[in-house]
Order: sequence, then C-alpha cells, then structure tokens
Amino acid sequence: MVESALLFPVLMLLVLGSADLGRVFFYSIGITNAAREGARHGTAYDPTNLGNPNAFASNGPIMAALQAEVPSGVTVTQPYPAPNPSTCPSQPYPDYTYPTQPNTAAVYICFNETYSLISASPGQTIRVVILFNFAPVTPMVSSVAGSSIHMEATTVMMVQGPS
Repeated sequence: MVESALLFPVLMLLVLGSADLGRVFFYSIGITNAAREGARHGTAYDPTNLGNPNAFASNGPIMAALQAEVPSGVTVTQPYPAPNPSTCPSQPYPDYTYPTQPNTAAVYICFNETYSLISASPGQTIRVVILFNFAPVTPMVSSVAGSSIHMEATTVMMVQGPS
C-alpha cells in the first residue's frame, strides 16, 4: 500500500505528460495539414471559370479551406495589420507574431511574399504561415516547457495557370 501511494502520483504525471505530448504532436500535424491545404486550395486553377480562373487565390477561400482542416478546439485568427504589413513573416518568428491566447492560431497569408496583397496571379507564390500557441494541461509539461509552446507550420506553393 505504501509503495502504491508513493508511486501513484509519479505514474499519473507520466501518463498525463504522455497525453500532453500526444496533444502537441496532434496539433502540430493538424496545423501542418491546414497550412498545406490552404495553400493548395489557393493555387488551384479552374479553366471552366472564364471570368476568374484563379478565384481561389484570395484570402477568403484560403481561410475557409484552412479552417476546415484545423483541429477542433483551435481558434484561428488572421492578425491585421501584420507586424510588418509589407513583408511576410519569416523564420525565426518573433514572439510578438504568435497569438497571446492559449490554443489559438495566427494565420498569415502572403501573396508573392507580401502580406498586404489580397490575391495572387498565375506564376506568383502563396505562402501560408500558421503560428500556434499551445497550452499544456499537465503541470509536469508546463514546468518543463513553460506555460505555452509555440508551434509553426509554413507552406509555399505557386499559383497555377494555363499551360
């Protein structure tokens, strides 16, 4: 009984710490998939839409595709103005570019490496940057990693056009 009483808290911390690390990997994979899907959606070329064959290469459709892929429980925001509206944030990302709220993602959609543009043309690039502020639940992970863990996902793709 005494041995169980002494080991039980340690075992619970290990189990809950493992669960928190699993959540870190889950959210990391989720935001990576969301960034990839947002950029992929924005680069699509629709030859049947004669008026605007690159209708998806703008903020609204990219955010919609991205939000459909983000894991549930994650709040997605698009900060405006960006820390520097003329350029896309680049690595290493400063702390002020991350959201301050826990389990929140800041999304930067940059067309042709410029954050202030609202769409892209064929041959230009779309960069989707997701900066995520993860809050661990267990005190063990919080004591090792701090009250928040910053995660990032970046995808760059070229807008398609007629061949």
